[in-house]
Amino acid sequence: MSRPRSPLPNDLPDAFSTRDARALGVPTWRLRTDELVSPFRGVRVLAASIVPDLTSERHLLQRIAHVYPVLAEGAFLSLSAAAAVWQIPLPRRQYDFLDVSVVNPRRPTRLTGVTAHRVEPGLVNVVEHNGYRVTDPASTWAQLATRLELYDLVAAGDAVVLDKQPAGPYHRDDIGSPPLGTLHDLHDAARPRRPKRSLLRRALPLVRTNAWSRPESHLRLLLVDAGLPEPELNYNIGDETGHWVKCVDLAYPEWRIAIEYQSAYHRTADQYSRDVSALAELARLGWYCIQVTSAHVFTYPHMAVSMVTDAIDAQQQRPLFARLKPQLPA
Repeated sequence: MSRPRSPLPNDLPDAFSTRDARALGVPTWRLRTDELVSPFRGVRVLAASIVPDLTSERHLLQRIAHVYPVLAEGAFLSLSAAAAVWQIPLPRRQYDFLDVSVVNPRRPTRLTGVTAHRVEPGLVNVVEHNGYRVTDPASTWAQLATRLELYDLVAAGDAVVLDKQPAGPYHRDDIGSPPLGTLHDLHDAARPRRPKRSLLRRALPLVRTNAWSRPESHLRLLLVDAGLPEPELNYNIGDETGHWVKCVDLAYPEWRIAIEYQSAYHRTADQYSRDVSALAELARLGWYCIQVTSAHVFTYPHMAVSMVTDAIDAQQQRPLFARLKPQLPA
């Protein structure tokens, strides 16, 4: 006959350490019931609170919440774990790392499933954010140079300094949160003695404050590396009367070329309908509209470059009057 379950103390969160539970009088047998699971040594989590089938980023955030109660004194989230907390985009494979650091000479956390690090004093700034001790955005970006290649390091920097402006004069509610950091912060983080400092110095001149997504950053860099001019980012286009039509992801206004990255966001019925109408209006106004997907950017990048190059050639051959209709400034 099984023992009747006593309720857990209200002071315990969904994820807690067994040490905290025992301090509140929870008996050992109660911590072994099937109502609780143990994702890490010394941790118990209410089984009902675990969310299955999460995206890679959200799964890492769930793991962070589970391990945090048993981190050693002075430990803090870093690298991929810190990027997830700050919502700095990473390649999917990087979300497999639950990174926890300490400053030398502290001893790093040793737990199965945790990637432990020891950093030298003065190389990172640690702050409190969303209830976690975590490296600040600029320090996180600088640490990521040890993991990321150039394009993704630039995309991470773009996310840190993103100062999102409204997508058109009628969308003032489309302004995002304040930037996580400034270009000055990134320059300061790429200080001497920093691992991979040469890569950081290569990335810094390529960081922009108006790149809204990782694919946009990759596509911009692909085009520039192919010898094409740098496109405008998130460019507002209007019709002959000055009425706003659409904010396109990337644009070459001088050739009236609009480039749109088609992500999962664009697959909703309402958004798809708005996009079709807007792109039809842009075509009427003489704009050459290119739609690219993740395959064009990440798997077959030469295709994205070819599409844009062909569009520039086509637009340059059009009659001049077809490319000089009034438009809103970016």
